[in-house]
Amino acid sequence: MDIPFRTGRAAEGPLIWAQLAIWNVLRWLPVEDTTLNLLVRVPVPDGRGLADVADGLRRLVERHDSLHTVYADTPAGPVQRVLAEGVLALQVHELDDLGDVGLEEAAAGIGEALRSPRFDIGADLPLRAAVLLCAGRPLLVLLAASHMAVDGWSFNIVRADLAGLLADPAGVAEPGQQPLERGEYERSAVGRRREAKALAFWQRHLESLPDRMIERPRDDGTPRLDWGLIQSPAMALAVHALAARHGVPSATVLLGGVTLQLAAYLGEEEAALRMIVSTRFRPASRGVVAAFNQNALFRLDCAPGRHGAETVGQLLRRSADAAFAAYAHCEYDPFALDAMFAALAARRGVRPNGYCFFNDTRFGLLDADPPAPPPGDDDLAARVADLLPATKLRSPVIDRLPMHANFFMFLMDLGETAELMLSVDRGFFGRRGPLGFLADLERLIVRAAVDAGATTAGLYAAVR
Repeated sequence: MDIPFRTGRAAEGPLIWAQLAIWNVLRWLPVEDTTLNLLVRVPVPDGRGLADVADGLRRLVERHDSLHTVYADTPAGPVQRVLAEGVLALQVHELDDLGDVGLEEAAAGIGEALRSPRFDIGADLPLRAAVLLCAGRPLLVLLAASHMAVDGWSFNIVRADLAGLLADPAGVAEPGQQPLERGEYERSAVGRRREAKALAFWQRHLESLPDRMIERPRDDGTPRLDWGLIQSPAMALAVHALAARHGVPSATVLLGGVTLQLAAYLGEEEAALRMIVSTRFRPASRGVVAAFNQNALFRLDCAPGRHGAETVGQLLRRSADAAFAAYAHCEYDPFALDAMFAALAARRGVRPNGYCFFNDTRFGLLDADPPAPPPGDDDLAARVADLLPATKLRSPVIDRLPMHANFFMFLMDLGETAELMLSVDRGFFGRRGPLGFLADLERLIVRAAVDAGATTAGLYAAVR
């Protein structure tokens, strides 16, 4: 089923900073790699027909420029071209035609078939859609999008917009800033000052970080990755207890723990993580639908000699401060950062482009941590001990190739279970691979939560 759309506004302009970052990743990945394609589901309210779904999708595409934009390389650099009109193809699947297949099973199969093919971002719309019907009644809309057009946060905006357009079109707020409007800010005097401040922050830290934090492990640069996955209710409970006790976000607890353990694994006094951040700090950019993630540099001093008696609370508050500093310096042209770092690496005599990453992949608008246990919960140790046998560790088969990553931690869930996936380049920290790191991380977080006398030095030594 074809859904024509028309906005009457065609435009062209350079990519914004965050689009440049994804552009670079997509060009680096093998052509057949489609792991960065995203998928969401939108239930259809009762009483809505197929025509209502088609009208909602038309309005959705017309609202957000990134959903009707193509991207091209030119002698002057990559550009985005906003199309004034076009057609969105809607796949229509009738469950009655699929035999005994239920809605959930059908949605899983059709969704993967919708998500997995490569997007030709230079020619095709970066959005695909399918609707599942039962006896002619629409039940569920599936949307697949290229990461060139959306990130996790903005795909939630798209999902919420379509849900609103299907339920009550008149109640849906006006769309946020469009990518080309964001580009005007980045080229403004204010935007350039913000970029210069961010690049100076990165340069100051990259000049003094330990070599292992910024250097790829071998000359050929070929990734040789091992993967691990942990699902731990005990770690989730310990994380939320620490967050409530010390007044920091739950993700910050993991940031501090991962960084402390990474420093100890490498025998360094400090460590740094490149965080993937949704850079929606200005009111105007909060509603941008686009690839809008950039890297922030989180650096934490973990030296036992300097922080021997430091409490867990003090460590976590320093982690929160380091996270805020990272967020304040993450808006910049990524090509300018790459050029600066290449020159800096040459001066330092290190092989560039070997980083450690932390990516909170939870779709922020809809993922909320459960209520944390009250601080000082006397039963916490017993409750954690009861949950430890439920921990699951495994080595998944993953075909992702994180760009320039010696170490890449994905936070996938932090509700009642902490689910983290880790890729590590072989040999980065010896024989203890990703499963060992994840198991040790659970022990570190649990000890920090249940041991009232835990210190930074003690946690570091236990990992070593």
